[in-house]
Amino acid sequence: MKTPTRPRTERPASGPAVPGAPVVLAGVGHDFPGEPVGNDYFENLPGLDVDDAWIRRHTGVATRHWVPEDQRPVDPAERAARQALRDAGLEPGDVDVIIGTSATARPRVNPTSPGNRYMDVALPVQRRLHAVNAFCLDVTGVACAGFLNASAVAKGLLATTSTRTALVVCTENPRPILNFSYRNCVLFGGGAAAGVWRVSEDGTDGIQALALHSDASYYDAFDIDDQDKMVMKGKVVGDTAPPLLRKVTDEALTRAGLGLDDIDWVIPHQGNINLIRDVAGLLGLPEDRTLLNIGRRGNTSSVSVPGCLSEYVHDGTVRRGDRLLSMAIGRGFSTGAMVFSYGSPRHRTRGTAAPAPQPSGGEHP
Repeated sequence: MKTPTRPRTERPASGPAVPGAPVVLAGVGHDFPGEPVGNDYFENLPGLDVDDAWIRRHTGVATRHWVPEDQRPVDPAERAARQALRDAGLEPGDVDVIIGTSATARPRVNPTSPGNRYMDVALPVQRRLHAVNAFCLDVTGVACAGFLNASAVAKGLLATTSTRTALVVCTENPRPILNFSYRNCVLFGGGAAAGVWRVSEDGTDGIQALALHSDASYYDAFDIDDQDKMVMKGKVVGDTAPPLLRKVTDEALTRAGLGLDDIDWVIPHQGNINLIRDVAGLLGLPEDRTLLNIGRRGNTSSVSVPGCLSEYVHDGTVRRGDRLLSMAIGRGFSTGAMVFSYGSPRHRTRGTAAPAPQPSGGEHP
């Protein structure tokens, strides 16, 4: 007997943007460990045939960081989490839930913690922080879109449980799974970033809109081969990612009832400079309000969006109350876009992005 199915209905792009209790991004932190690794590192690797000019032209990356061999991904994750908690004015004991995410941490091959080869992110971070009041979970399978997906989970938990503070931690260490016989090894960097979401005290919602999508028809665009090395179909990603990112970003803006003139800062996924330029062209992103760290950090996967945000928060570029737009694409493909504020949102009229200083990082699309 055939099971009856309901016809698919499209979700409206307008109406309440993000239901549930209002939340605020109270603090952010980042950590890019070790010394910067310059492009000259790759010039003498056999078979790559790359130089600094080629790498900059094809990726936009000048330097990147890798987790030192005497550390594990939990080390930068702990440091980023502590900075985020300080930024929020909180202690580890104030955290009710820790949500971890990573594209590169893998049991046995690339474990998060030196004490246990079968750990993800959240539990080792809880152990390091002594955040004894927090329960832990990890959001996996979405790679570079991890922060947006984990933030959605955080908001849902804050809305439906007695939790008041959620710590989202992203950490990456790509070096052990990079194949240094392929040119895409020049692209990826490591590090960690964290964000603290709290129930809003004044009733204003720091997440104005959130759109998330998955399309498993591209699930093999990223893979791990028999040697435990990452495989990426660069052309598939390059051709497919820009229109998908445009679609999910348009949806988030529509759900928020906002346009680009209402956005103070845009943080695109720092995939590579050509992807960023393609997405910027499709969406008409304002160059003077687009924040980048791809040149000095590389593609840091799930750390990409929160790491870039945290750098510009802590150098004074992004200020509390600023409204941001971020978009990311991860394996699967998993896409996401979020309109949100750092700190409590400022009250403003439509089309009035707050005057802000020129980004001090010196990187532009």
